[in-house]
Amino acid sequence: MMGTGKSTVGRCLAKTLNYKFLDTDQLIEKKENRTIEAIFKETGESYFRNIERDIINQFDNRKCVYSTGGGFPIFNRNIDKLKDIGQVVYLKTSSIELLNNRIKNNSSRPIFKDAISFENLLKQREPIYYEADFVVKTECKTPEEIASEISLLIE
Repeated sequence: MMGTGKSTVGRCLAKTLNYKFLDTDQLIEKKENRTIEAIFKETGESYFRNIERDIINQFDNRKCVYSTGGGFPIFNRNIDKLKDIGQVVYLKTSSIELLNNRIKNNSSRPIFKDAISFENLLKQREPIYYEADFVVKTECKTPEEIASEISLLIE
């Protein structure tokens, strides 16, 4: 889910494992030469989700940590494709307040509207998130601690 630290933890994990790190949102912005927010505003969510589908077809499992957007595993059943590529980790942050505080003032989050709709979005997505190979709780842990925990799980 957005605000759980996927990109930050992903970078730490890649460094810990000596793997390459790729962030799908950055790949999409580079491909489109515009921000995620602009893509949503100018061409809509459906267009964005199609780009995500195309991006996943470029993935391979050779020593790489992929950080995906929160909706990435949900749409087009990308969770199945991700699991075919490698091990999937759901970074679980139980506190809606904490997640809300992390993202509420970030204009680059096109899906975020308010705390109530955010909580509903999490409830809708979480059943698919739980299909991940591992669920790692993030509360009271540094990104480095989370990366270390994940590195022990995936070996």
